[in-house]
Amino acid sequence: MTPLAQAWFLQSAVIFLVIGSVAAIVVGVMLMFRREKLRNISALMDRWISTRNFDRQLEQRISLDPWFYRHSQVTGIAILAGALFILYFFTFELERAQTVAGLARRFTYPAALAEVMVDALVFIAILGALSAILVSLFILFRPSLLRGVETQANQWLSLRKSMKTLEIPRDEFEQYVERHASQFGILFMLGGLYTLVLLLVWMSNQG
Repeated sequence: MTPLAQAWFLQSAVIFLVIGSVAAIVVGVMLMFRREKLRNISALMDRWISTRNFDRQLEQRISLDPWFYRHSQVTGIAILAGALFILYFFTFELERAQTVAGLARRFTYPAALAEVMVDALVFIAILGALSAILVSLFILFRPSLLRGVETQANQWLSLRKSMKTLEIPRDEFEQYVERHASQFGILFMLGGLYTLVLLLVWMSNQG
């Protein structure tokens, strides 16, 4: 990371902590003395956002299988050409030593780690290209043999059950904080003051 980026991240973190500390102090004071005002602000901010509309969009099925079967020759040739190019590039064109050196220099990795990463990339690329060649041959000459594989692979997974838990409002913590507003107000205020004092001392020492 460059010194300019480090300085930018440091300044952003300090500003974020200062704002958070001041906000914690304000919330603590309001919990102790202006509880009704804080409750009104919380009511305005607590807007329920339902995931049903988003879930409904994800539940729409999009089938590309008929298009591939209608254009099986074009699809098979395109997959075969791409797989052959990848196989040729990673077998004959890739300069392993230069790639390892460039990767180690760019990301300051150890040479041994860079070698392992490059070898893993080459292995995955060649294995994927060989698999793509096999699939392209099936598409070109016997596309019907892929129907059984597609039937097993095209299993519909609905998100409704998994997203249903997100549709339940959970305000137990807010109710607990409201029942112990004074105690939480003191904690917020002391925590904010402590963090703010530390930041001010650190900034004064940096200056």
